[in-house]
Amino acid sequence: MNQNKFLFSLFICLFLIRAALASPSSVPLSDPIYPFLDRMETLDFVHDVHDGIKPFSRGQIVGYLKEIAAHRSQLTRIDRQRLANFLLDYRWDLNPSQKSPLVEKNKTWYSILSSFPNFKKDFVRFFRQNQPEERNHVAFWETNQDNFYLDYEQGATYEHRSDHVYRIASWQNYQFRGTIHNNFSYRAEVSLQGFRGDEPYVFGHPLLKNSWSQKNDPGPRYADRTGGELSWHTDYFDLRLAQQELEWGYGASGKLILSRHPEQYPYLSISKDWGWGKFISLQGKLQSFPQDTLADGLKLYPDKWLAAHRLEITLGHRLTLGFNENFIYGQRYADWSYLLPFNFYRAVQHKLRDRDNATISVDAEYLPGKGIKLYGTVFIDEFKARKIGTNWFGNKHAFQAGCSVYDPLGIANFNLTLEYTAVMPWVYTHKYKINSYTSDYQSLGYWAGPNSEVYYLRMSKDWHRRLNTAFLFRQWKHGANFPDENIGGDILLGHTTLLGNQKEPDETRRFLGGILTTEKRYVFSTRYEAFNGLFFSAQWRMIRTIRDGKATYNNELFTGILLRY
Repeated sequence: MNQNKFLFSLFICLFLIRAALASPSSVPLSDPIYPFLDRMETLDFVHDVHDGIKPFSRGQIVGYLKEIAAHRSQLTRIDRQRLANFLLDYRWDLNPSQKSPLVEKNKTWYSILSSFPNFKKDFVRFFRQNQPEERNHVAFWETNQDNFYLDYEQGATYEHRSDHVYRIASWQNYQFRGTIHNNFSYRAEVSLQGFRGDEPYVFGHPLLKNSWSQKNDPGPRYADRTGGELSWHTDYFDLRLAQQELEWGYGASGKLILSRHPEQYPYLSISKDWGWGKFISLQGKLQSFPQDTLADGLKLYPDKWLAAHRLEITLGHRLTLGFNENFIYGQRYADWSYLLPFNFYRAVQHKLRDRDNATISVDAEYLPGKGIKLYGTVFIDEFKARKIGTNWFGNKHAFQAGCSVYDPLGIANFNLTLEYTAVMPWVYTHKYKINSYTSDYQSLGYWAGPNSEVYYLRMSKDWHRRLNTAFLFRQWKHGANFPDENIGGDILLGHTTLLGNQKEPDETRRFLGGILTTEKRYVFSTRYEAFNGLFFSAQWRMIRTIRDGKATYNNELFTGILLRY
């Protein structure tokens, strides 16, 4: 009872803190605003975009859009058109008193489904390709302090591989979000998916994230996903309770620190943005593996947690440095020692008897000139000072370096990105399986896992605000464990795990040792927005794989359609 009174009193005190006018609702990572802001920052039209911590809030994005709008005359034609669209998408966040032209006089809401005249009017408007045009909504309601939006997404893809297997995916997303008194926001999203085709090609679909799905045999495979957030903005900090995708760090081919690779997980965060820097502390609940099975077949999953904090500092609008501590622990309740945002976690886990998976990382983004961005990350899972520079197994480090160039040689709306990533053996692993750097068996960080190397090249060109084409090359090498030797190629197997007839753990790491797989992937893609919110996409992929000296070749054809309303 005393604890409940304390928590209630704390909530009341927090509620009374004066709040600033801002929209704290997060913008999903799939939103096109993110590549636009990255481009604008690299071209020096906006400064101090702390894109090492995503997602952004709508309030953050509004500030960036205002800064970009001041340089409107310097933008390319395509960028000006996209900026105009984004300014309409964030119309209420920029000025809550500005009504949508769809809302009739003396009304505060609108829906395409509310009447046949509305349906007819919206149907005609949809096919007009108006420019600029605000994003479609099934229904919305707005006042000067509050709002509500209901959105719908329908998508379908077809993929066929040259070894005569195929997969078809279809999904529906339902999303609603709203703001109360300008500073408190809520958002929820439900997604339903269906998959048909040849197993295991179907199960490897990226939309499934290798997570739970239900298979009717024979028949389709079904999955669902839900998430959302409650977010509150004040003058002093932002609070967020969410279950959504998030990213920490830099990287075009994937993030070393926290990535979108695993299934989204719930977390509680507190953050503060000063403009010149940003701090965030996060406590996440991860999905573990089954530890035991009861007599009736019920599987028991132990608790597993992520404790992480990150500080970003920008120096002179050119150099941004990020400092991270990410700790994984499990088989106990959430530890209060990790709940204090400013605790030095490495010292904390020493006092907790050195049971947890402690990782630290440093990353940087540098803008040496207009249109050029350099970035890099060093991820340290374990080290000993006297062993640095050797092949000791405990030098569990990962490295990433990249360069992105926008509009080189005056080619408007063109982007070129080069990147290299190396993940040493046993990175992300731990002596206790519960503490592996994973959620639901998937890496929280880089998708390739330990003992991997990735070369990445991507070229992209916007020919029109609605048409984009791109070419991607990726070479991925991975050294898997031998049946009788653990060489650090499995994220779920720590150094002390012995395989087969192995007598003792290896004390020396062999980067890209083990059973080597080399995959070279060439991808040509195009995306066209036929009407506002209706997208068509196509890809042709050529994949050459060499595993243990044996080569295979496959081509993949991908087509997709997506409607956002």
